[in-house]
Amino acid sequence: MIFYRFLRFLGRTYFRLRLRIRIEGEDFVPKSGPFLLICNHVSDIDPLLTHVFCPRLLFTMAKSSVFRFWIIRFLGPKVGAYPTRRFQVDPQVARVTLRLLAKGQAVGVFPEGERSWDGKLKDLRIGTIKLALKAGVPVIPCGIIGAYEVAPRWGKFNWKNIGITRETVVMRYGEPFVFGSHDSRLAREKALPAAMEKMQRALERVVQ
Repeated sequence: MIFYRFLRFLGRTYFRLRLRIRIEGEDFVPKSGPFLLICNHVSDIDPLLTHVFCPRLLFTMAKSSVFRFWIIRFLGPKVGAYPTRRFQVDPQVARVTLRLLAKGQAVGVFPEGERSWDGKLKDLRIGTIKLALKAGVPVIPCGIIGAYEVAPRWGKFNWKNIGITRETVVMRYGEPFVFGSHDSRLAREKALPAAMEKMQRALERVVQ
């Protein structure tokens, strides 16, 4: 984790020079114990922002296709990123996530499954909700506001441009909530509609 902490320091320094970063609701993030951090996804820089500015060291799922780049294959595991197949059931990722949570770690998820094309929150994917129901750990919503204007899905982020006029990006944490543990598939299926509604509404509140 020493290398991870060093990269977090470099990342925070860079983004604070490049952007006006504002953190809200940081006290909602527990200092210890497992939790799922659920974030909206509007930009390529979202995973970097969550890793460097979350008060806790964070493990995150990353789409498997990015691991074809050698830099991601090298750095990803060192900073807590692990691959997942998008739009598919991935039992191995669920097992890895549950093991991390069982060890008291924090795991970050982008439950929309992909970046938004228009900056607006999309419907959440069922897999994340089922995972939260199975894990039974606190769920913390995090809204990333302003990153779409900096680096939208259809655009590029100028990594070299550190100007005097800087865009504002807000990371807003919301109040944690807990679904409780639903060990059986039947229990998860019964709890799914209400849980999906609750998670969607929680993210809507923090992105406003």
